[in-house]
Amino acid sequence: MRRFVLPLFLLLLLAGGGYTAYWFVLAHRIEAGLGPWAAAQHTQGTDVAWQSVAMEGFPAAFRLRFTAASAMGAKPVHLAATAPLLFAEAQVWDLKHWRLSAPQGAGLSLPDELVGFTGASASGRMSLGKAAGTSLELSAHDVAGNGLAEGLRIAGAEAALELPDHAPTNHTEPSLAASIQLSQLTLPVAVSPFGKEIETLNLAATLKGAVPPGKLRDALAGWRQDGGTIELTDGTLHWGALEASANGTLALDDKLQPIGALTATVENHDAIVDAAVASGNLRARDAGLLKIVLGLMAKPGADGRKRLTLPVSLQNDHVYLGPAQIAVLPRFSWE
Repeated sequence: MRRFVLPLFLLLLLAGGGYTAYWFVLAHRIEAGLGPWAAAQHTQGTDVAWQSVAMEGFPAAFRLRFTAASAMGAKPVHLAATAPLLFAEAQVWDLKHWRLSAPQGAGLSLPDELVGFTGASASGRMSLGKAAGTSLELSAHDVAGNGLAEGLRIAGAEAALELPDHAPTNHTEPSLAASIQLSQLTLPVAVSPFGKEIETLNLAATLKGAVPPGKLRDALAGWRQDGGTIELTDGTLHWGALEASANGTLALDDKLQPIGALTATVENHDAIVDAAVASGNLRARDAGLLKIVLGLMAKPGADGRKRLTLPVSLQNDHVYLGPAQIAVLPRFSWE
């Protein structure tokens, strides 16, 4: 029996040494590939950078530790994401799925930091090389707004992004699909008659058609001219007594301002009418008649609660719920 001990020990030592060599060789290849990967992202309009990177995780995983990590993109809108410390980890036997974590928090901002958000902690998952393309899922907690969003608080936020494995060849093919789910939003000030606490806000949309390279305004003009659209597949809001959902199509007009045709289902439509009056978008003397008309159009659902289904349109810088103007849209310069 003893004569087998030494060969077995040597075999295990050889296997362990071979695995160790395999891990370090592959780890080196992963690190060496980061530069070309960042260069490839740059050609697609996203600048990825970090101050330093180190490989950890031996023996069961590959864990990349980034400091001062950032990603800045220009399309379809200018965005910058930053994290003082970012981990990306994959199992040795599965390099297509990576877990992400930013234990010291992460930030997201729009151009010139006019609007930004900072999460106390963030985590996510990224899948690469899928048949359907690349997917990214992120979640953040205790999110605080800054800049123009100063005073906004979000208890929880989840976002998902799906990128196809090829660029769209026409305006009917998807360029990307994205969704966001926000819970327990606290606004800086109360909005009459809804209050300042929004229970949930969910959005899911698909960008169809290719956004060409170049400056944002020129790129959006080309996307619009080629028939590009945004399909809103899910938009739900629970804000106090108001519960609403919407879906439909959005696009840009010849002045690159939002236009769209949606279908909305609203519960407690009186609150929307009151909000339109409070904001100055509806005359108070017209509110009573509009409530009566909308009330006649509302139908009870299976639970007996009355809900109103109406077309929502965006045109000429205004939002209309059925025939009633309920909001004014801001003008976008896209510079």
